[in-house]
Amino acid sequence: MGHGRVRSTGAVVAALVIAGAASAGARADAGATERREPTVTASWETSGGLLRTVRENTVLRAVVELADVPRDGVLLTFRVDGGVVTRIPDGCRPSTIKTGRTALTPGAGTLSCQVDPVGGGVARVLVDVLVDDAQPLSGATVTAKVGVRRAGTVALPSRRIISGPARETRQLRLLSSPDFLNADVGDLADGPGFWTPARSANAINGDHQAALDAILDTWQRLDPDQVLVAGDLVEGWWGFSDAGDTGNFGPIDTLAEQRLALRRAADTFYPQWLRRFTDRGLDVRPALGDHEIGDNPWPTGKVALVPDFEAAFAAYFTQGPDGRPRYDDRPGGKHALQAYAYRPVPSVQVVTLDVFDTVRGAVRARLDDAQMTWLRSVLRRARADGVPWVIVQGHTPVLGPVRVRGSSGLQYDGGRRSELWRVFRDLGVDLYLCGEVHDVTAIERDGVTQLSHGGLYQFGLTNFLLADVYADRLELQLRDFDVTHSDRDPRLWESRPAGIPSTIGVTGPARTIGTAVLDPDGTLRDRTGILLPYTPTR
Repeated sequence: MGHGRVRSTGAVVAALVIAGAASAGARADAGATERREPTVTASWETSGGLLRTVRENTVLRAVVELADVPRDGVLLTFRVDGGVVTRIPDGCRPSTIKTGRTALTPGAGTLSCQVDPVGGGVARVLVDVLVDDAQPLSGATVTAKVGVRRAGTVALPSRRIISGPARETRQLRLLSSPDFLNADVGDLADGPGFWTPARSANAINGDHQAALDAILDTWQRLDPDQVLVAGDLVEGWWGFSDAGDTGNFGPIDTLAEQRLALRRAADTFYPQWLRRFTDRGLDVRPALGDHEIGDNPWPTGKVALVPDFEAAFAAYFTQGPDGRPRYDDRPGGKHALQAYAYRPVPSVQVVTLDVFDTVRGAVRARLDDAQMTWLRSVLRRARADGVPWVIVQGHTPVLGPVRVRGSSGLQYDGGRRSELWRVFRDLGVDLYLCGEVHDVTAIERDGVTQLSHGGLYQFGLTNFLLADVYADRLELQLRDFDVTHSDRDPRLWESRPAGIPSTIGVTGPARTIGTAVLDPDGTLRDRTGILLPYTPTR
């Protein structure tokens, strides 16, 4: 949570619970040595209450030491009442989406930390507890208890803390979630097609409506100034595919029929996608992904529909009702209605790219010349105007390797050697947000940070980034929803034959699984959890 968002209720009470029952090996045959239960000790790092002041807040540090930790580790839970754990500690096993057990639960003041032994069954974890300056200047008493299952509890001594100086003002909050939804989820009756229940199943049900409400209501409560979605809003198999030959959007036998069916599908799904944001007062700014132009690969018949796909996207996201462009700052040429730039506040330049171009009948992940020329001019103007923060979104990663989950793994042509990356490096881009790969990887190169993230909603993958802009830093929090789905029931309909799982649900609040701070010089520091450097394993 950004420091400016913390609210204190006075005293902070923390408790540590270690979950790590003896394994089946503890019930060994007679004569075998029973595995010891872990033991825990804890204390505040300083003899006084105040550890240090970090900008606007006072921070206390709990030192937790574990012995007899089994090789498979233990799960440590740190609960705080009236305060917040500021970061995922270094001693916690980094979490990955869908598989990790290390996370922060904002608002609930809970840290779950999978602890592995460093050597000889011993581990040490430093937990920072933040107390904001809303409490009286005279200070507050902080107490904590540390416990381990079947081993009793240890009470930390009380500490008197003094609040820090006035907190800073956050300049901007951006929420980023590429590949949301990456599925055609919507009421087929709410559109210009020909759907009836006799033709096919619908493309939404109560489960999906409740799951979407849970996700979008969470985003609304976080109060972002804008929401960025770097492509793949929909499944987009429109005009060339009709699972079950339903005729939901009309025939698709000729090119003219395909174009009309594509438009009917766009007029069904895009308004419902957009309305989910506007009904909540969320200002959404999407980029075009490969699914907005039919999904890769692109055989000849699909390539012929790319201009129609681009026009459908522009009609809802970059043009007004009168057809006039919404953005004055946009490129010339054939991508004039898919790329755009703006400044939400004077200190931040945001650029949205269309990273797909049709060259000699083939779609490639690259910028055309007109868009590249325009991008250079946008970045040079930002530099000349002294804009300190430049954030770019585009659908595909440029750098690798990155984690990939349920994706073809498209990447930008040329990678780090590409002209695009050289422009990022030379003209002051701070943060490049991308999707496509349905997983999370942060890469810092050449003073630029690339963050690939986002999800595949219908298969239980939805994560998002909070980027809080301050005068001297960007605070990054990567949060993940616990979304479950089941393929046991008949699927909902979409043009793609695979359809959509009909059973889906969101459990609990979104949890923070990685944090980092981006400095003006391009340094990505204080990295935790899934935002730690990624090293692929075979």
